Amino acid sequence: MADMITQEDLLIVLQHSADPHLRLKIEVLDSGQKIIDTLNCGLTGGSVSISGESDIRRTASFVIQPTPKDKIKLTENSLLWLNKDIRISVGLYNARTKQYKYYPLGYYVYTDTSGTYDATADSLSVNCADFMKKLDGTKNGQLGTLIISYPAYKENEETGEVIEYNIIRNAVIETLERLAHITNHRIDDIGGYMALPDYNEGWQQYRENHETWNAIPFDQEFSAGCSVLSILTTFRDLYPNYEMFFDMETNTFICQLKPMCYEDDIYVDNNFLQRVLISENTSVDMTTVRNICEVWGQVIDTDFYSEKCSYSNNTYSSTISGYEEGYYNGDVIALKIPSANQAGPKLNINGLSAIPILNEANEEPIKANELKANEIYAFKIKKKRIDGQDVVRAYLLGQWQVHAMNVLTTGKKSGTFVTGSDGKEYELYSKEYFQKFYNCERVDMTIIANSPFTVEKLGEIPDIKVSGEFENITSDDLAADRAKWENWKNCRLTDNITITTALLPFLDVNKKVSYKRSDSDREQQYIISSISHDFAGYTTTITMYRFYPLYETLLTEKGTHKVLCEFSHGVMGKYTHEELASTVSEDEL
Repeated sequence: MADMITQEDLLIVLQHSADPHLRLKIEVLDSGQKIIDTLNCGLTGGSVSISGESDIRRTASFVIQPTPKDKIKLTENSLLWLNKDIRISVGLYNARTKQYKYYPLGYYVYTDTSGTYDATADSLSVNCADFMKKLDGTKNGQLGTLIISYPAYKENEETGEVIEYNIIRNAVIETLERLAHITNHRIDDIGGYMALPDYNEGWQQYRENHETWNAIPFDQEFSAGCSVLSILTTFRDLYPNYEMFFDMETNTFICQLKPMCYEDDIYVDNNFLQRVLISENTSVDMTTVRNICEVWGQVIDTDFYSEKCSYSNNTYSSTISGYEEGYYNGDVIALKIPSANQAGPKLNINGLSAIPILNEANEEPIKANELKANEIYAFKIKKKRIDGQDVVRAYLLGQWQVHAMNVLTTGKKSGTFVTGSDGKEYELYSKEYFQKFYNCERVDMTIIANSPFTVEKLGEIPDIKVSGEFENITSDDLAADRAKWENWKNCRLTDNITITTALLPFLDVNKKVSYKRSDSDREQQYIISSISHDFAGYTTTITMYRFYPLYETLLTEKGTHKVLCEFSHGVMGKYTHEELASTVSEDEL
């Protein structure tokens, strides 16, 4: 897909009549992806579907009229047979140049025998899908090895000391090259979001302080009969917001963060879409809308536990039998906390030394009252050699079971108070309200003032995530990341619109467009999530979700003025000057 749509592309689409001329170019590939022949056919029907939310991103079916009849026989020596792969492009006729312009639609493998030839109509029907079908067991990819193991780390056999942590990215590459024989790939790092430049300006320092940020968190084993794709997606889903797919133009296997499109330019603008628009569907399935995501993760497996803990001079001191030799890297210690903490507390086990207690997500000392009296919390010890000295820190993992939630909110104070079981009053929809009534200490608020799905507008509609893959989440910070991602999907992918236009073969998913809905008085920005081309009807159906810049992204990159500009006049009119100042305060994030 071209990075830019040219004026020629737009003119070709606009000049087509109701009976357009379409052709399909099929480039037949050998096992090394080299072109061995090309079929240039009339295209009488079929479709191509593209989904940014599916492992199999592209599927296609088409009805063609081949010209050289000797090449369409369905035999093992035919150009269209099981052992052949294809690259297809659709051609639109340019009346000005009297030539076809071809737009790539991707690389495919056959998903049935190879099609059905109709001699009377002189046509061939073919069904195919992208190369993920070679990894999911449909066309290769199923493994017969009894057990495939990926250990979390390598250790010294004599001492048990960790020698090297195994990296998720390396495991993905090993799987691709060793099990699927795919060497054409681009694999980005998979790990904690605070270690990624996309999210954190201090990502380099975070990586230095967290050497396991992109490591396999625990041993992974896969049994005979599993597919290569199931292994790859297991590694991909260790952290939220990653995608895997085959690139349309080069067939490169790509693993990357899903693009948020914050800084992307408009790919197709409203003026053009209105000129090719056929119909619009603005219905919203309200049964799928959620504005709270609560994640229950792993029950923390601790190495040591003690209820003998005291608190003095902002230091928690505890006595643990068998822990006299010194802090050991990777140990998880659970303590019953006697009283709430002041800001920046420390931990001292058996008088070894007082070490700072930090948040894993941002490397900062925990804030006051993050630890509650008579609750059990787990801490992970991390020791690192810096300038010839051992630097030891304790990272707060959370309570005994990992638990976090994310709430979509306008950021406005409600002014309404409710009474909790403790007799105290809590402001409705405040962070303290959710902490109390959902019994969850880690509550993050996502502020998108103009979203129609916030708790202030719809009330509380929770989505509870438990068991299965969520049991692999090992800390409150990671659970909070996952809750934010799941809430993003629940609140934004459902705020969508579907339009049908004239055939636009140059479109792809994860592209930003501008569009003015029929029931709106202004343009909005959308991100394309799925596309379906209908060759018989010469139409393209586009599903796209509303693009909302995140509050914290606007505040960091654009400043307070830009944040306030994102609030509609109707919303801003409900705020006092003091409330607006509070809303755009970084302390409120």
